[in-house]
Amino acid sequence: MPGPIDYSKLRILPDFDTAEWWAGTRQRKYLVRQCKACGHKWFPPIFPACAKCASMEISWFETAGKGRIYSYVVVVQPIVGAFIGAVPYVVAIVELDDCKEADGRVTRVAGVMLNEESEVAIGLPCEVVYEETNDPKIVMPRWKISSGAADTWRFTE
Repeated sequence: MPGPIDYSKLRILPDFDTAEWWAGTRQRKYLVRQCKACGHKWFPPIFPACAKCASMEISWFETAGKGRIYSYVVVVQPIVGAFIGAVPYVVAIVELDDCKEADGRVTRVAGVMLNEESEVAIGLPCEVVYEETNDPKIVMPRWKISSGAADTWRFTE
């Protein structure tokens, strides 16, 4: 398991677009934005309108917090002080299982894995877990591998 992340070194200030998302993480809910007009889902929740139809009628969709690793990167040089003790750690792009649209698009989210680099591979199923921080208003979602898979791929040097 990667070393600890020192969340006390991060200043997270929920704003108008993200306050409900952070409230969801406190309740152990993983949310993505959803357009009420066309059903399009996206993340991160920083756009005030749907990129597909431009509707401003948006809401939240509670995902099951499960998906497959689409890609990943291993961070070996921290650029934020909170991650100094965590290196090396893996940041994965996860395709959410329950966020597929009629045209085949899948909502992808990024997250820091709890697994070691040697355990991570493209195609592996994973699920969100929640990590407490020093601020009771902030609960951080992390990702962990949930099982194996037959057809996976790993980066090699």
